[in-house]
Order: sequence, then structure tokens, then C-alpha cells
Amino acid sequence: MTPDYDVVVVGGGPVGGWTASNIAKAGFRVAVIEEHQQIGEPVQCAGIITPRVFDMVDFARPSILNEVKGANIFSPSGNKLAIGTDRVQAKIIDRSKFDCMIMDQAMNNGAELISGHRVSGLVMGEACEITVGDKTLKSKLIIGADGAKSNIRSWLGLEEPAYYLNGFGADIENVQMEQDKVNIFFGSQLAPNFFAWMIPTGDVIRVGLCMREGQDTVYRYFKKLFESGSPAATMLKDGQVKKTYAGIIPLGLPSKTYADRGMIVGDAASHVKATSGGGIYPGLVCAQFCAQTAIEALEAGDTSEKMLANYQKTWMKDIGDELKKDIMIHKVFASLTDEQVEDVFNMVSDEETLAIINKVGDIDYPSRLGWMLLKREPKLLKYAGKFLRYGLRGR
Repeated sequence: MTPDYDVVVVGGGPVGGWTASNIAKAGFRVAVIEEHQQIGEPVQCAGIITPRVFDMVDFARPSILNEVKGANIFSPSGNKLAIGTDRVQAKIIDRSKFDCMIMDQAMNNGAELISGHRVSGLVMGEACEITVGDKTLKSKLIIGADGAKSNIRSWLGLEEPAYYLNGFGADIENVQMEQDKVNIFFGSQLAPNFFAWMIPTGDVIRVGLCMREGQDTVYRYFKKLFESGSPAATMLKDGQVKKTYAGIIPLGLPSKTYADRGMIVGDAASHVKATSGGGIYPGLVCAQFCAQTAIEALEAGDTSEKMLANYQKTWMKDIGDELKKDIMIHKVFASLTDEQVEDVFNMVSDEETLAIINKVGDIDYPSRLGWMLLKREPKLLKYAGKFLRYGLRGR
């Protein structure tokens, strides 16, 4: 019997939508299954991305709310490091609108959206048999774009993330801050092993943080941002919470993102920048490779594990090395004491070093700046041993 679809993509976020869009555009029958009724809801992202994202999804530009050209970075003691140029470094998006525009493009290309339904089972017979509510859909190939806690990943027998970051954030009204800069806060009293942020979107400021501890602990630390003594407290003293959101970020690249008749992509495959927690750019890049592999497999009539292995090779060759370096950088920074973080701040605060940061700094490729800073400031080499040690440990 002919399967219902050539490909079923589980997860209707931007990565799942972009994967489906590319496959459907090639003329294949594609269904996207999204557990929530409304695409883009609930929002679980701070919505800050680099301009190069729109090299892939130019049609989604109407989702842009603001542009930022730099950052005010605060050390644990409250010292401020201001970086930035006249060049736009990042764009702030309406994440819900962004997701919807990508899904609309997928449907325009011929993909079918099945929303408000959760995939509850997967059986691999002559086809992929996918249980959705009281129905069973059959497909030649299944792609898991179903997030950090991916069921498809588990059902395909693929590796789980090494660990997770928990995040909590809110849209805050009545806060005054520079509209062309984000504020970043480091320190064990505010965001142990990661950082907190304030992102301007015009009418509201997005405030949040991530850390490895559980969600209850993250919320407690979020409240500390408003307490006296916090570098952020003065800025937020008149702020009023309009909306809150929470999310999970997976870290640790899996050794395989493919199996017999199945692949995973985006957060399901830990395609995330460990230095910032951002997953949209690497997810969209990997979605293109995932789609291309699916197209080649379907055209060849071969969706075996051996055929799909090319997916891993292509995304690793393009962005995998950078994602591995990002994990090492994150692990090193997460291991530093507040005193050591202050030490790093002092090393990079002179004019010549700041000029390098402004010229080379790139949210999507932070390792490039890391090597430049090591050349400029040899004192940073005392932390390079940690980088090597974490690199040898792998995930």
C-alpha cells in the first residue's frame, strides 16, 4: 500500500517548518504535525537572531521588531563593558510571527499542517507508522523537529543531550534602556554557569536568564534580577511584568542524528549555540541539509540508515565544528569563579582589544573571536588549558 506521505515532520517550529518547506518545494508529499493548535505558541525564546538568518528566510523579515548594534556587558561586580559599532549585530523578532511565516511558506510549497495533535507512537514496519490521536499515518521517512525533549529521538534510539539549560523570561513594561543595545549580566548571584539578559523590543523589554539548575531554581534567580544590589535592579525598578515564558535548551552534540528511515534536527539534535543558547540559525542551517538528504533518499528510493548518514556528514562539515567549539567555550566560562570572570573582563577592557571584539565578534561564530583574543592578550592563555581539557572530554 502506498504510504500517506513521503515525509512526516514532527514539530512545527521554524526548524521543522523550514525542513518541510524545502522538501515540499521539491515536489514530495509532506505533513507537519504540531502538538499545539497555534503555530508559534507558546513562545519559549528570547527572539534575538543575527541578520544572516534572513539570507535563508528573507520572506520572514516582517517579523523584525528591532535591530541592535552592540551590548552592555556587566561583570559580577557590576563593571560595564560597552561593545558595538554602527553595524547591525542582531535583529529582535516577534517569534510567534516568525514561526507562522515559515510555516505559511511551507504550506505554500505544498506541505500539509496537522496542528493540535500530538504524536503518541512510532512503529517501524514496511513504512513509518505514526500514531496521531486515533489515527495512524504512514510515511516513507520521519523527521523529528520536536524540541529538546524529542520523542522521535528516543523512538529512533538516538543519543540524548549531554545536559540541559533551563530558562525563564518575561516581557517587562515601563523599563528605560538603550534601544540599540542589549544588556548582558554575568555572575553566580544572578545566573550561575550562564548569563542573564535584557533585550529591547520597543514597547517592552525581554528579561530573562538560563542556568543548568531546575526550573524552580531558575525562577528564584529570575526574581533576584529585581532585588536591590543586582546590577539590573535599578534598571528594572519601575518594570511591570506583562508576560512570562520558560524553555529548555539542550547541549551536547549527538554522535548520530539519523537512523533507518529517520532523522532529527534543531533542538531535537542539539543544534544549539552553547555560548548563547540560540538555536534558530544553526537549526535552519541543519534543516537545509536534512531536507536535501531527504530529497536525495526519496529520489533514490532508499531511506536506509546508510543513505541518511550523509546528513550527519554535511551539517557537521558546515557548522558542526563551530558548535563543538561553542560547547567547549561554554564549559570553560561556566567553570570560572566570579573573581576569574572579573579577571577576564579586565584583560579585554582596553581600547585595542575592544576594537578587535567590535570587528570580529559574531554571535553565530564566537570561536573566531576567541582565537583573536588569545593572540591579542596572552594572559588569557591561563584559561586555555581548561578549553583543551573540555575538548578532550567531548560532549
